[in-house]
Amino acid sequence: MSLDYPLYEEMVRKGSRAALWWRIGDILYYIGLLAAIVSIPLGISHTVKSGLVSVGLWYLLAFICCVGIWLSGGLLKSHSYKLAERDGIETSKY
Repeated sequence: MSLDYPLYEEMVRKGSRAALWWRIGDILYYIGLLAAIVSIPLGISHTVKSGLVSVGLWYLLAFICCVGIWLSGGLLKSHSYKLAERDGIETSKY
């Protein structure tokens, strides 16, 4: 569970559209983070097993894409914080 989940609950309770952006950002954040973490050992093991550098390059490309998804999720959550502030929800305590 995200540490700022109580903020999401407050956004939902007040009917803020920031809740949707927070939810999408949270999902992308964790999918990108977990996929990036998994792609590192998989890339190393498959490159060593196959002996082909091209296999490692594909995993490097997958890692870069996963980091992009992770950063996009963080940006969407940041955007939701700005929207929540506009709606009068205090985000500094989260």
